[in-house]
Amino acid sequence: MRLLTQSTLISSTILLLALLISGFYIFDQVSQEVRDEIDEKLLNRKLEILASLPLSGSSISATPIATDFRIDSISASTFSVLQEHFEDISIYELIEKEHEPHRQLLTKFEWAGHYYSLRIQTSLLDLEDMGEVIAYSTLWVIVGLLLLALLVNRFLQRKLWKSFYITLDQLKALRFDQSDSLQLPHSTIKEFNQLNETIEKLTAVNERVFQQQKQFVENASHEIQTPLAIALHQTELLIQNPDLKANDAQALELLTQQLERLSAMNKTLLLISKIDNKQFVETRSVDVGEIVRQTVDEYAFLAEQKNIQFQLTIESPIVVTVNEHLLDILVRNLVRNALVHSVSQGKITIQQVDRSLRIENTAVAPVDHPELLFGRFVKQSDKPQSLGLGLAIVKSICDTYQFTPIIMLQGKQFIISIHF
Repeated sequence: MRLLTQSTLISSTILLLALLISGFYIFDQVSQEVRDEIDEKLLNRKLEILASLPLSGSSISATPIATDFRIDSISASTFSVLQEHFEDISIYELIEKEHEPHRQLLTKFEWAGHYYSLRIQTSLLDLEDMGEVIAYSTLWVIVGLLLLALLVNRFLQRKLWKSFYITLDQLKALRFDQSDSLQLPHSTIKEFNQLNETIEKLTAVNERVFQQQKQFVENASHEIQTPLAIALHQTELLIQNPDLKANDAQALELLTQQLERLSAMNKTLLLISKIDNKQFVETRSVDVGEIVRQTVDEYAFLAEQKNIQFQLTIESPIVVTVNEHLLDILVRNLVRNALVHSVSQGKITIQQVDRSLRIENTAVAPVDHPELLFGRFVKQSDKPQSLGLGLAIVKSICDTYQFTPIIMLQGKQFIISIHF
């Protein structure tokens, strides 16, 4: 979730809760104030009723003498325990044919030696109507304030965080292998300016280290490759000497093999370094299936020598935007790895389906911890003379383009799949 969206949601939630709580509080206070006003009117009405009683007589009729109150005769014991109080009641209205809420004052009085209870009622429909008006008004106020707050907050957030997002976009596009440097904007916010200054310092240091490392790797590789080439040339000249003894020739042959191995290792490590440093910048849309077909055709002769059969199945095309040279290296290393570590008279199955390339072969020797084979200088037990860098190159290329490499072992079947 984006920062702007999350901050807006949090502030909106807090504001909504605050407005709801405020609305309920206001409604409760207004309702209580109205009830107090009604109770006061009921008390005044009680005084009016008592003042309207005749000054003499033996008793008061128990039948209602007005529509809003009723007087009933009660015993002395009931009179002693009855306390004046207000209560909410429901009265059936004949006209409306339904029960409606009323507020009632139940009190008592003594007249001419007799005891009476007095009930005075008033309708609460006005209070309910007012409550509905308050509720709807509060709701619309809440909605209006919330929308206004959202718009204002989003506008202010965009304006305040504008320089931050510009900085973020520049960091996403930053490439140390390109000459373009960061041009971070100046902000009116002190903390953002401090952040930009810190980022500029860190990127400057990292760019300098990157360039130094890149230059060192290239120079070291060149400086190592030159004496290796000279040594190889000299050993080849010595081997061609007709006076060379058999033991010396065998020793020189072994030396030549080791020099060639060292030269290949140097070139491979340089390639991995260039891949990790993202020095293969040029990209285009490439058909993976076409690269696979070309690679299988090129290795067909080697497979025939080992009596290994290729079974190629391309069910659906896969087109990726990559450096074509790197994709070619990836496929070649996978096919070569399958050929080198497959049993004689075996079969290599290559399937391309559902954005995945799957290469399966029968392993010569058991593989312990196959997931470790993507590491550098990790070798399978059947090929100790291998450099152990082929699958490391595959892993580096996959990491560069966010491909997913997976190694599996099903019985004696060794499977590598790449999900594009």
